[in-house]
Amino acid sequence: MDAPLPFTCPYCDAEILIPGDVWKYSCSHCGKKLDVDSQFAYLRGLDAFKEAQDIYQKINPKKLRQFLAEERDALDIFMQAYSSLQLAFKADLEENQRMLAVEMMSSMSQEFSKRMMVSPLETQYWNSLMVEHTAQNEYDGLKIKLSKPATGPLAWVRRWRWNSRQKQLLRSLEKLDLKLDSLEKEIEFTDPPKARNKTWKP
Repeated sequence: MDAPLPFTCPYCDAEILIPGDVWKYSCSHCGKKLDVDSQFAYLRGLDAFKEAQDIYQKINPKKLRQFLAEERDALDIFMQAYSSLQLAFKADLEENQRMLAVEMMSSMSQEFSKRMMVSPLETQYWNSLMVEHTAQNEYDGLKIKLSKPATGPLAWVRRWRWNSRQKQLLRSLEKLDLKLDSLEKEIEFTDPPKARNKTWKP
């Protein structure tokens, strides 16, 4: 039997030990089910992304056009992060993990696209997911504002603006949903990544 692996549950932050020979595991503290492969792929991707970012930040921006050895190293590590996060998205991630992973994939796909390392469709997909995530967050923020009592002489104006913006966001989100469905079909994912927040509701 493989030795247990120390792990921090992404749902409750409890320190747990996961048996080394299991694919699925339920946290002994909060009971949430964890996909072990997905969780460790996410952590590998996060670590690689941070490592590549550190390398990039140390390169003089004026020298980036010269395609230095350091930049090649950073791109190689970014590609490792990209591959790891693709594996992570084969299962459902905790919501904060999902959001951060989408941000990382969007950022990396844009860099890769400049060098024709990924297809334009793939870049569009991750960028659209990022836009969807931002729009959902803005809608949720407006929902909180509208749930509070209106105060002040111009309160009705603010509420009208917030309601109008919510309607605008919903129209945009409907279009994004169709666009993402279309991109998933065009890209022909073997297993479409579980990167979208399917539980979100207005």
